[in-house]
Amino acid sequence: METKQMIADGKTALGIEFGSTRIKVVLIDKDHHPIASGSHDWENRLENNIWTYTLEDIWSG
Repeated sequence: METKQMIADGKTALGIEFGSTRIKVVLIDKDHHPIASGSHDWENRLENNIWTYTLEDIWSG
């Protein structure tokens, strides 16, 4: 089955990890084989004595 069709048919799963230094993602097929993966480096910041990220940081990742 073509990747585009697997995605359209809901036969894939997307995993997202919001780690402390980068966002990591992987798209797998129904047999758990990776179709695509990627990552985005980001930095947390101390605001009001709490280490955090902004929603803008999440969306840009």
